[in-house]
Amino acid sequence: MTSTTSCSEKQTKSKILECGACQSEVAADHLGIQCVQGHHFCVDCSQNIVRMFLFEPQSWIPLKCVTCNVALNESVFERQLKPEQIDLYQKNMLAFSWAKQLVKENEELVYCPFCSYAEIRNKDDIHFMYCPHPDCGKRSCLICRGELPNFQENYDYPDNEEEYEIKMITLSKHFKCTELKNEKKLLDDTLEQGQKLPCPNCGLSGMKDEQCTHMICPNCSQQWCYFCGKTLEDCDKETRYGTIYDHNVNWECNPLRCPMYFTQIGDIDDRWPDTEEDCLFLFHRKRSLRLLRNIYEQWGEEKFNALNAHFHSIDSSGFTMDEIKNEDLQLIVYPNFS
Repeated sequence: MTSTTSCSEKQTKSKILECGACQSEVAADHLGIQCVQGHHFCVDCSQNIVRMFLFEPQSWIPLKCVTCNVALNESVFERQLKPEQIDLYQKNMLAFSWAKQLVKENEELVYCPFCSYAEIRNKDDIHFMYCPHPDCGKRSCLICRGELPNFQENYDYPDNEEEYEIKMITLSKHFKCTELKNEKKLLDDTLEQGQKLPCPNCGLSGMKDEQCTHMICPNCSQQWCYFCGKTLEDCDKETRYGTIYDHNVNWECNPLRCPMYFTQIGDIDDRWPDTEEDCLFLFHRKRSLRLLRNIYEQWGEEKFNALNAHFHSIDSSGFTMDEIKNEDLQLIVYPNFS
């Protein structure tokens, strides 16, 4: 008898990644920290990152990747917390929230990519920063989070012309960052939104745990379904009790209904794995690809490829252009009922 490998198993095996700290191998569906730029950290190293945060929170708020300093999805970070760490984490995040409230409508709170320095500046200002922190002093691009070349005060005709040309080329690339900043933000937000769903009432985003698909928003108390993203009031349901459980009735043959647990889908669609954890990974993968495909179709191939060529956002995301353009994104393939 020939052994077979399911589609989900092939996807997991083909995407073995490396922890950015200890260089150990991690699967694409690992439970450690990962950022939208494609940097991954195993569970043990993620715990070390949490400890660093709690030791010196002012250097790690807003939450950011330790490799590229891009903002982290809060839910990805929060699932690393142990019960005894939650209270201290929440206190620090509350202080950060208060600081953000001081920012006016046309201002933003920006952080140096290389240290804990932060400042409030106008959103229309050029997106370069010269950090005044005495232990830093680096010049950086706040869009790609990269370091700018350092010119001396008198650099009109330097002794080393080749070095000067390289610096000017590097600087011109960062001016290109400014031209593409809105597109990059949309792409980064899309990659982040693929790993969580927003409450359909107030927009607060979160990531489902390994329990059922029923969600209650901690911000507005809205009940909603994580699978379809609709509110209790808007989702299709059996007219029995008026509860969200009615949305799960006959989901196996009604595409307008949703399963209560992801693991149930494998009963009718063998593309889905057996564990809730693996199902959640597959669900977020298809959601991410769907959102990326929407942007690709909106922008067109030339613009999409140009953005990726400059920032390498797609190259580091764990997805390929072929997957974005061609992968089957149907969530459930229903059997034919007679």
